[in-house]
Amino acid sequence: MSTIKISQLPIQTALESNTSNTLFIVNNANTGITGKVTATTIASGLYSNNALVVGLNQIVFPNTVAQFSLTSNTYIQTNLQNIGNDFGTADHVVTANTGTNSSYYIDLGYANKNYNNTNVNNSLGTALNALDGYLYVQGAGTGQPGGNLVVGTTTSGTKINFIVGGVNSSNISATLTQQNLQVNVPITFADGSSQNTAAATLAYTQAAFNLANTSNVAIVYQNGVDITQNTNTQLAFNKANTALSNVNGVITTGNMTVSGNLIVAGVGAAGLFSVNATPYFANTPAVSITGSNNFATVAPGNQGYMLQVTGFANSASRVVNDSFGVGGYPAYIGRAGRGTAFAPTATQSGDILLRISGNGYANTFSQFGQGRIDIVATENYTDTTKGSQIQFWNTQVGTNNLVQIASFNGVQANFYGYINPQKGFIYTPLTYPAAQTAITIDMANNSLVRAQTSAGLTATLSNLLTGKLVELWVTNTAVGNQNFTHGLAAINSTTNSTAYTIPGTSTIQVKYMCFDGTLQNTFVSIIHA
Repeated sequence: MSTIKISQLPIQTALESNTSNTLFIVNNANTGITGKVTATTIASGLYSNNALVVGLNQIVFPNTVAQFSLTSNTYIQTNLQNIGNDFGTADHVVTANTGTNSSYYIDLGYANKNYNNTNVNNSLGTALNALDGYLYVQGAGTGQPGGNLVVGTTTSGTKINFIVGGVNSSNISATLTQQNLQVNVPITFADGSSQNTAAATLAYTQAAFNLANTSNVAIVYQNGVDITQNTNTQLAFNKANTALSNVNGVITTGNMTVSGNLIVAGVGAAGLFSVNATPYFANTPAVSITGSNNFATVAPGNQGYMLQVTGFANSASRVVNDSFGVGGYPAYIGRAGRGTAFAPTATQSGDILLRISGNGYANTFSQFGQGRIDIVATENYTDTTKGSQIQFWNTQVGTNNLVQIASFNGVQANFYGYINPQKGFIYTPLTYPAAQTAITIDMANNSLVRAQTSAGLTATLSNLLTGKLVELWVTNTAVGNQNFTHGLAAINSTTNSTAYTIPGTSTIQVKYMCFDGTLQNTFVSIIHA
């Protein structure tokens, strides 16, 4: 038995290239036997049953087969480099459970400097050149499941930026969000022609209509790109470019006609349909909707028409605003302010907030109609003062002049013509219960009052209102006479007295009339048979 200590053995500075020629002394803790093992055996079994851990951090994620960790204030990296064959590639490959060397895997890699795309060991063929990077998915045959590539983000509000030629924001060629794709560079077609991205779809659309209207040629579009195999397509495209002046994707000349339904759909601002009618002129509505033959309509008589709707002949022209659900209701709202849309200023007294007008045709249409309802500001607007009035205007028979017939304010309604209530007025009476000795006549809120007395009654007037008439009926339920004190000076009474004696079991009618809102000019009439 050797008496050489392990510490006395010579130091080996490297393993043999054939690791089976390098031996280690080991002890099996289960059997207690000391023996030898080769470096090959150690290497092959070291991570067979344990995860590969490089670094000091503990594994925290489930089902981890390898973990790499390092502390750095700059960056850490793992590197895969093919240094053996300049014609080869270096690849990270992930394979499905049913994958093989030729199907169902994803490959991320880089080609070496002498890579030859005509004699390759991967599946890319001539699509890949030397010193190019790549990412692709290899499925199975046509019609088989899988083989798709999913690239994206999973958090709402995020986006994908495509950069070319640099790493700064100026190198972003396209941005993809959940709502839209923004392309920042021109699109170049196979024939070498180029289009501004925003204008490309409009130009090709116009080309399609030109062909459809002149050559009866079927035009096919896919994602806004003309894919029709027709020799007239390029000619139509050239004509469209000549006919249309495209500035930032806006058609400034020419018409677009849609035979069928035009649907604008989207979320938020992406789904809004906006018409810029600046400048617009007399006899030219910004938007015209017509149900008549050949788009016939009567031109507006003055400028400012944003929308004109012409219905079918001999049929009502209806505009319907539907609303459903709890708390929902149709609303037509007029918003008016001074200043501009860019810099609005406060509404001023007398400004019209909303006008609803009815107009009839003679030789022309009148500018303001023959009947209208105006909602008008009655003071200069602030955040806390926003008085308004509703005005009704009509044209008297035999004339052509609008006159105001009524107005409704916050606390009163005014009528400027005749009121013809053939069935009379109905007032809400105030009836005092049982016998009273004192009552208050509120002239602002009372019109018809009923009271009884058995021991005398005194009336007090409050809230005197100019022009208000209040009628009071008082019944003496006692057998003997009772005094009624009306609350005014004797000279203001038809009886020339501050009180009136009501005979037993009798009723009197009392009328108060206020002329200027003061007690001195309020009068009372007492009537008793």
